[in-house]
Amino acid sequence: MRYLFKNIAFALWGFFACHAWAGDMAECAKIEDKDKRNYCMASYAASGTYCDMIKSYEMRRDCMSKVVQKQRELSYKVVRKTKPPEEEAK
Repeated sequence: MRYLFKNIAFALWGFFACHAWAGDMAECAKIEDKDKRNYCMASYAASGTYCDMIKSYEMRRDCMSKVVQKQRELSYKVVRKTKPPEEEAK
């Protein structure tokens, strides 16, 4: 039971840490660790190119799954365009 709570806490920490990295591309460039920097850039830009530069296999795999999820979210997002108000007939 102790390990269950430990694993859940570790997973939540990792989840929030990943979201903290993806603030802005300028903030990503300030990170000194190359793997973390590339993960941040990939999660912000939704580009697998940055994931390919990561040396850690687990982080690269997580990065690719996050990028694919974000690309799907962006491509399947329903955009409703509002119609411009029609001109009144004179």
